[in-house]
Amino acid sequence: MRDEPRPDEPWSVLEPWEAVGARLVVDEPAVKCWIEEVLPGESRPPHTHRHPWITVVLSGADGESRTPDGTLIAAGTAVEGTVRFNQPQLPFSHCMTNTSDRLLKLVAIELRTAPAAEEDGR
Repeated sequence: MRDEPRPDEPWSVLEPWEAVGARLVVDEPAVKCWIEEVLPGESRPPHTHRHPWITVVLSGADGESRTPDGTLIAAGTAVEGTVRFNQPQLPFSHCMTNTSDRLLKLVAIELRTAPAAEEDGR
C-alpha cells in the first residue's frame, strides 16, 4: 500500500472499477457503483481504493485478498447476502482471487462524500 500513485504501476492511478475492468452502474459525484464477477480460480488485477466502500455479496465463494506484491491480507469465504462496510487505511491497494469452484459476484458501492456533520442538540 502506498500514499502516492506511481506511473509505473498503472493500477495505482486508475479508479478501482477501471483497473478490474468493470462497468459503472451508478456514476454520480457522491457515489460510484460497479458489479464484479470473478470466475473460479480467476484473479482480479491490483487496484487501489481511495474512498470507503460497501460490498454486497450476490454470489458467495472462497477467496483471498493480497497486496500487489503478493502478501496475504486476508483469506476466507464471502457469504451470499453479506453486506460489508470497508474503511481501511486509505489508499488501500489489493488484488482478489476466487479460490473456490463457484462464481463470486459482488456489488461495490464507493462513497465519495463524508457523512453530514451532526447538529448540536439534535
